[in-house]
Amino acid sequence: MAKKERYIKLDKDKVKEIADIKGVSTVTVYAALKFQTDSALAMLIRTWALSHGGKLFEEAENPYQNVVTL
Repeated sequence: MAKKERYIKLDKDKVKEIADIKGVSTVTVYAALKFQTDSALAMLIRTWALSHGGKLFEEAENPYQNVVTL
Protein backbone atom coordinates (compact mmCIF):
# COMPACT_ATOMS: atom_id res chain seq x y z
CA MET A 1 0.00 0.00 0.00
CA ALA A 2 1.20 3.51 -0.76
CA LYS A 3 2.21 5.92 1.96
CA LYS A 4 -0.75 7.82 3.37
CA GLU A 5 -0.58 11.52 2.78
CA ARG A 6 -1.08 14.07 5.53
CA TYR A 7 -0.68 17.80 5.77
CA ILE A 8 -1.58 20.80 7.90
CA LYS A 9 -3.67 23.50 6.26
CA LEU A 10 -2.80 27.02 7.40
CA ASP A 11 -3.58 30.52 6.10
CA LYS A 12 -0.88 32.23 4.04
CA ASP A 13 -0.69 35.06 6.58
CA LYS A 14 0.10 32.58 9.36
CA VAL A 15 2.70 30.84 7.17
CA LYS A 16 4.41 34.19 6.59
CA GLU A 17 4.18 34.97 10.32
CA ILE A 18 5.87 31.74 11.42
CA ALA A 19 8.53 32.18 8.71
CA ASP A 20 9.31 35.67 10.04
CA ILE A 21 9.33 34.51 13.67
CA LYS A 22 11.72 31.60 13.06
CA GLY A 23 13.82 33.39 10.43
CA VAL A 24 13.20 30.82 7.70
CA SER A 25 11.64 30.93 4.24
CA THR A 26 8.00 30.16 3.52
CA VAL A 27 9.22 27.16 1.50
CA THR A 28 10.67 25.70 4.71
CA VAL A 29 7.37 26.26 6.51
CA TYR A 30 5.35 24.63 3.71
CA ALA A 31 7.73 21.64 3.67
CA ALA A 32 7.16 21.18 7.40
CA LEU A 33 3.38 21.51 6.99
CA LYS A 34 3.44 18.84 4.26
CA PHE A 35 5.52 16.50 6.51
CA GLN A 36 8.33 16.48 3.92
CA THR A 37 10.87 17.24 6.65
CA ASP A 38 11.22 15.68 10.08
CA SER A 39 13.61 17.93 12.00
CA ALA A 40 13.17 19.60 15.37
CA LEU A 41 12.35 22.85 13.57
CA ALA A 42 9.72 21.11 11.43
CA MET A 43 8.06 19.65 14.54
CA LEU A 44 8.08 23.10 16.16
CA ILE A 45 6.49 24.64 13.05
CA ARG A 46 3.77 21.95 12.95
CA THR A 47 3.04 22.39 16.66
CA TRP A 48 2.81 26.15 16.28
CA ALA A 49 0.54 25.80 13.24
CA LEU A 50 -1.86 23.44 15.00
CA SER A 51 -2.06 25.66 18.07
CA HIS A 52 -2.74 28.75 15.92
CA GLY A 53 -5.68 27.51 13.86
CA GLY A 54 -4.12 25.00 11.50
CA LYS A 55 -6.10 21.90 10.55
CA LEU A 56 -4.51 18.46 10.21
CA PHE A 57 -5.71 16.38 7.24
CA GLU A 58 -4.87 12.69 6.87
CA GLU A 59 -5.72 10.30 4.08
CA ALA A 60 -7.92 7.47 5.32
CA GLU A 61 -8.88 4.09 3.96
CA ASN A 62 -12.32 3.87 2.40
CA PRO A 63 -14.46 1.85 4.84
CA TYR A 64 -16.99 1.23 2.06
CA GLN A 65 -14.50 -0.27 -0.37
CA ASN A 66 -15.74 -3.82 0.25
CA VAL A 67 -19.49 -3.73 -0.17
CA VAL A 68 -21.53 -6.61 1.19
CA THR A 69 -24.77 -7.34 -0.65
CA LEU A 70 -27.50 -8.53 1.65
